[in-house]
Amino acid sequence: MTSTLSRRSFLAGTAAFAASVAVLGLPRRAFADDAQAAEGAVVILHTNDVHCAVGETDAAGAIPLGYSALASYVANRRSVFGNENVTLVDAGDAVQGKVMGTITQGQALVDIMNECGYDIVIPGNHEFDYGMTQFNHLIGSANAKYLSCNFTDNRTGTPTLMFDPYTIKEYPLPAGGTVRVAFVGVTTPATLTASSPRSFWRSDDDHTCVYGFCEDETGSKLAQAVQGAVDEARAAGAEFVVLLAHLGQTGQPSQWRSDTLVSRCEGINVVIDGHSHEEYVQIVQDRNGDDVVIAQTGTQFSSVGQIVIIPETGTIHASTYSYEASLLRETRNPDDPSYVKEVAFGRDTQTQAVVDEKAAEVEAQTGTVVGRSEVDLFAYEADGYTWAVRAHETNLGDFVADAYLYYASNNGVMPDVAFVNGGGVRTNLLAGDVTRADLINVNPFNNQLCYTQVTGQDLLDALELSARAYPEPLGDFLQVSEGLTFTIRTDIDSPVILNGNEFAGFKDGAERRVRRVTLHGKAIDPAATYTLVCHSYYLVDGGGSYSMLTKNPVTLLGLDNDALMEYVQLNLHGVIGQEYDGAAGLGRMTTQVGPDKEEYEEKQGETPDPAPAPEDNAPAPESNPKPLAATGDAAATVAAAAAFGVAAAAGAAAVAAETQKQ
Repeated sequence: MTSTLSRRSFLAGTAAFAASVAVLGLPRRAFADDAQAAEGAVVILHTNDVHCAVGETDAAGAIPLGYSALASYVANRRSVFGNENVTLVDAGDAVQGKVMGTITQGQALVDIMNECGYDIVIPGNHEFDYGMTQFNHLIGSANAKYLSCNFTDNRTGTPTLMFDPYTIKEYPLPAGGTVRVAFVGVTTPATLTASSPRSFWRSDDDHTCVYGFCEDETGSKLAQAVQGAVDEARAAGAEFVVLLAHLGQTGQPSQWRSDTLVSRCEGINVVIDGHSHEEYVQIVQDRNGDDVVIAQTGTQFSSVGQIVIIPETGTIHASTYSYEASLLRETRNPDDPSYVKEVAFGRDTQTQAVVDEKAAEVEAQTGTVVGRSEVDLFAYEADGYTWAVRAHETNLGDFVADAYLYYASNNGVMPDVAFVNGGGVRTNLLAGDVTRADLINVNPFNNQLCYTQVTGQDLLDALELSARAYPEPLGDFLQVSEGLTFTIRTDIDSPVILNGNEFAGFKDGAERRVRRVTLHGKAIDPAATYTLVCHSYYLVDGGGSYSMLTKNPVTLLGLDNDALMEYVQLNLHGVIGQEYDGAAGLGRMTTQVGPDKEEYEEKQGETPDPAPAPEDNAPAPESNPKPLAATGDAAATVAAAAAFGVAAAAGAAAVAAETQKQ
């Protein structure tokens, strides 16, 4: 049984504050009166998947939610509960995702997090994107303690943990003595393919994977590693156990999901989750049937989480806070269980100064205007929060894939098709001036583009692998270049077989979901050879399980975001025009329920009456979605700047799990 408390929007009343107002309203769930809760409470404030949404001042002078607001909020909590009773933690993926991370290889983010005073951090999959040497440098420059019970160095033949699996913190009690709380770290085994696989190789010449994350196709190794760390922490005197997890739920391998892991373990009280970019507070049961709280705060500072443990009663309270760029305020009855209390904490000026200094350094390198766009190009759905580019075709996905294709053409290649993974397209590109920074933010990973020869069968297999989770979002969902079209049969289960992270083929005799694949109007010939353009993450590293694309040598081109810049300036003559209008893209992908007339006749020898109708494409974002402050989109916060000044609760969720000390 899983009980989920999701984001709620309180829209009964709205107001606007001038951009000059220098306070930020941070709503707090009224789980208990501060004075009562302060008596020996353990308070854990948590973030995850910030992805470089630091909260720098935008072009209009507005400051979206970010680290300076977090630092001020932490200071407030410490003033209420006591310095020694408040801990600040992060569940991974902080250093990659926007231009500041790309330009500084993550160092600027570590510097800002040091200023905020993070206590404990775990690595997410994207902490490894800059390679192991830079990863170690970032860890060495961080003030926070890093944990992981499943990240191992296998070079000696015997797996050795790279970090301590857990740490125990002691919190003072009012009557004297302390309560001991253990923090255990765990990172998804999908990191081996969801980051840059070459980070884990022995060398570029020897692709032997010398690091591991307790990966296996059943998830049993991961559960054993976590349970072992929990048992050690309990034996060392921990009275509560908090699991810091970069695992996630929706769209993740079922054997490595956070709720699956909890169901296989015991002795965990709280899971602070990350990776799947969802916002939730849940109560799930462990293998003994005991309640465990799981909380995740979305992505790019869409929310900040708070866990409050009352040692005297064993009660655990969890809440997350959602924010908007404009003020959305509702006065509610304090007796209402959904009552939201708003308190203005302002901003920590010293932290904001560090953020602005880093942002100015990046702006000096990347603020050049390279063109303009006449249309909005979308990575998100209309809610400004849910990934569209990972779930269906979008006009931004079309634009990026086309840029890769034409970049290869400009370099003397005769490419047939280009792919880009939805997970590599990181933010909307809105109408107006387009800067170098804007295009780096779309493709922030500095992936090396390259091209190779593949068979038509390889292309068909790759598209089938891409569609395996549809309609669920998937970071490895492929956006494709002009000329390639196909249909996904949504009534057919995916035939793809994965062995852990590895593609293992297709189920014998199973139908395929992807149909009618054509290139410039001609059916793909499985035996023919085609020239594919993509990035080295797929064509060299075999990322995303696309091993069928790594069979032949590659020829290197430039960086992915350089391709976007050249495409705008050279091929589009500085203007992204109406040819890309329409959030749902240019019709390269369609979906269908049931066989079409030709398929039916071939199988049955007769025509259905009436013939099944094609399913409508997935819902498209509105042409003018609401501001994306919740996801840290810089262009969107410009549009909302006039209303900015006080952020408000779009929702708050809280649960109380009566959990006795074990």
